[in-house]
Amino acid sequence: MLVGDAFGGFGGIAKFNRDFLTALCEQAVQVRVLPRSITEPVESGMPGGLVYDRRAAAGKGAFARRLAACLTRRGHINAVICGHINLLPAAWLLARLRRARLVLVIHGFEAWGRVRSSVVHWLARRVDAVVSVSRTSAERFCGWSGFDLERVSIVPNCVDLDRFQPQPKDTAMMQRLGLGGGPVILTLGRIFANERYKGFDEVIDLMPRLLARDPSLQYLIVGDGNDRVRLESKVEAMQLAGAVVFAGRIDEADKVGIYNLADAYVMPSSGEGFGIVLLEAAACGIPVVGSSIDGSRDALRHGELGRLVDPHNSDALFDAIVATLAAGRRERPAGLDMFSEQAFKNRVSAWTAQLCKN
Repeated sequence: MLVGDAFGGFGGIAKFNRDFLTALCEQAVQVRVLPRSITEPVESGMPGGLVYDRRAAAGKGAFARRLAACLTRRGHINAVICGHINLLPAAWLLARLRRARLVLVIHGFEAWGRVRSSVVHWLARRVDAVVSVSRTSAERFCGWSGFDLERVSIVPNCVDLDRFQPQPKDTAMMQRLGLGGGPVILTLGRIFANERYKGFDEVIDLMPRLLARDPSLQYLIVGDGNDRVRLESKVEAMQLAGAVVFAGRIDEADKVGIYNLADAYVMPSSGEGFGIVLLEAAACGIPVVGSSIDGSRDALRHGELGRLVDPHNSDALFDAIVATLAAGRRERPAGLDMFSEQAFKNRVSAWTAQLCKN
């Protein structure tokens, strides 16, 4: 499997790759992984049967050398799994020369529109199988690539329901972040200029109207990236200092506590392939407002697990936030079990069996 990152990675795609690899190895499958990058300490206790080639993450040259080593290594390769569409040329070459089936995994925005590379565009319809985290991403990928939608396997992200649980608000954490006693709305995600589809701007733009209803309301933004300075300048220009709180990037160990500070989780995104944070918040009993125009609708089961709203409709978003805060409910919604870790493993097991059969 060729991946952007997995173990030693950060974010939703890295988490999916870790879960996917773990589930594969539980099927008594041996997997060799070539990661393009490792930015975090690599977790201990990786699954048996997993060979994680850390040398591949030392730059483009190192990745190419480790790929070449796979071309000459003895033994049969059943399948080459491409964990990101940008790695498709390398994955195709390896699969072709080793006479293995080629599988492409797609997530969100990176696979929604026609890719810039004519080579990747040509290869996209020639893979043997596609795994997508959502029906939305599958439909958009097939729309430009010409790949048969019926041949796409949907394997949505999973959430650890034992870990993400409702808890009382951590008053010490609130004080450390500068939160008062009023209601808190939360968005968690990477803050990068090329990922402005997360919905931070849309919520900030509504804060004056929301504060007019409740001056004690605060918007907590958790995450970091090269677009944070722009957002902070925007907040200052709108005179929202104190009402909008930037927590920066948090440790994974603090994630459950952060979710439980919120009275509503709001992510009016327009480019999410799935949105695992929506499920993590819901598992903590936090009522969720998500997008009706991207993969969030798959994560929220078309409105069963949270409110869906068009992020481009500011009035609808305002009404959804107000209604969610007014409801005041903090309880885990029914139906989250379909996104449990065991359900994920079952899907991967069924997919593996189908791949081997074909």
